[in-house]
Amino acid sequence: MANVNTPFERGFGKYNKVVVVNNETKAFDTTGNFGAAAIIVAESSTTGTATLFNGGTIDLAKLAVDVVYEFGVSSITCNAKDVYVLFR
Repeated sequence: MANVNTPFERGFGKYNKVVVVNNETKAFDTTGNFGAAAIIVAESSTTGTATLFNGGTIDLAKLAVDVVYEFGVSSITCNAKDVYVLFR
């Protein structure tokens, strides 16, 4: 039986990479940034949109701060506030 005590064998955590978006539009549908699976709005007064991978947008101002929202993201546009994009 395989040893499942190391992080590699357990598959690490649920999310294994984070990118911070601040005052820009960043795409997550290319090879280097593919796999964005959740976002966290890190600061109050954040404005902008999250474009979902299969279509549609979400107004970031309507989301609560410090909550993990699990949806596939193809791009984030935001003002000068931090939005964390989490990858699996």
